[in-house]
Amino acid sequence: MRIGIDCLIYFAFLSPAFLSVSLQILFSLKLFSGPIEHLFDFLWTDTAFRVMMNTSQTQKAYRYMNIIPWKNRSRRIGSLLLTFFLLLASASVLSNSGYTAQNIPSIQAAEHTASVSQSANSSSREQKDLLTVTFLDVGQGDAAILQCGGQSMMIDGGKAKASSYIYSWLKKNQISYLDVMVATHTDADHIGGLSGALNYAKVGTAYCPVTSGTTKTFQSFVKYLKKQGKSITVPKAGDEFSLGGAQVRILGPTDPQAEGNNSSIVLKVTFGDTSFLFTGDAEREEEQELLESGYDLESTVLKVGHHGSDTSTSYLFLRTVNPQYAVISVGADNTYGHPTEAVLSRLRDADVKTYRTDLQGTITAVSDGKKVTFQTERNAEINTLDQAGPGQKNEVVPSAGKAAASDSSAEKTYVLNTNTHKFHDPDCSSVSQMKEKNKRIVTESRDQIITDGYEPCGRCHP
Repeated sequence: MRIGIDCLIYFAFLSPAFLSVSLQILFSLKLFSGPIEHLFDFLWTDTAFRVMMNTSQTQKAYRYMNIIPWKNRSRRIGSLLLTFFLLLASASVLSNSGYTAQNIPSIQAAEHTASVSQSANSSSREQKDLLTVTFLDVGQGDAAILQCGGQSMMIDGGKAKASSYIYSWLKKNQISYLDVMVATHTDADHIGGLSGALNYAKVGTAYCPVTSGTTKTFQSFVKYLKKQGKSITVPKAGDEFSLGGAQVRILGPTDPQAEGNNSSIVLKVTFGDTSFLFTGDAEREEEQELLESGYDLESTVLKVGHHGSDTSTSYLFLRTVNPQYAVISVGADNTYGHPTEAVLSRLRDADVKTYRTDLQGTITAVSDGKKVTFQTERNAEINTLDQAGPGQKNEVVPSAGKAAASDSSAEKTYVLNTNTHKFHDPDCSSVSQMKEKNKRIVTESRDQIITDGYEPCGRCHP
């Protein structure tokens, strides 16, 4: 009779919470093993049981078990056996019905778990909706890290002495895998520091315009790639691939036989309505080939070619790219005079907001697909176009020059230098120093002269 009453009480108190407590007790007593234990182990790992252990029903179940008279051995054995079989039956029903924390809305802990999960998913979506481009301050050289949608790409790595900095930066930012690595060309100030990246991060695909070279820096780059079982892939103009939600297109070199700086890999990264153009050390010759290629060069951000050397960022190329922002990766107090006043003058004339690693340290650009925002390590508010590179004369465009620039469609008389491809005001001091065979006087609009491939003089700012 007492056993029957116990049965009724067990049925009355049979609940997921009570089952979870009973399971825990049975496991602790080691009363069963083998397949049955594995079945219970499966159930015990179910989120529902773990959540239910924290409910008030658990304490009620414990209290009830303490009031059952366990003096009679037969009753104790009978009650235990009954519990065992009820557990088996109930466990089977629960497992087959998909009984989990997700379909128990009354449990606050489950709701909290769902809330955390939703928050994490939201955060993940936000990360996927951003393209982050970090221009690392590696001194006189280039190095940039791009991140989008959980994928990463590195473009150049500065000189060899930047290796430790790059290693530390990747480690700090937990970038242990680079989906793409691009060595724009084989100059030491572009590939030297890539060994630091390869020492820390695994690489998916490594691009370079050539597969062989004689310099120790290049051979070191190849050696570290081989350690990862990787080899160089030579891209061709027109190749495309994705980086998260961003699209990457190889634009150059258009000439497979190009050498030196003009063999630089040029690529455009498009994310929504924004885009970034990376030009390596491409000079006028490669810029002209890009202009003739028919590719869409217009970009929101331009990584200025060749550290601001006068051999790059020609006027026509700059006007075609038409950037809102420019970034010059250059070392402080470098011996090359980079960036040159000539390039700064072109950027000034085109009204391009310009950032420089020599003055502002590491520069981070973040795009949400609609606009690009910048952060710098220091000197965020300075006018970088007012300070030329070492040994360069700092010149600020006079107001008259600015007025003339604004009326660029009006025809005026200019003096062209057919050798340097610069044009001058007739009273410019450079005109008197010009050889007669290189001198040509024209009356045309400023826009037309620039379209013809000439650049304004850095002295007179015609």
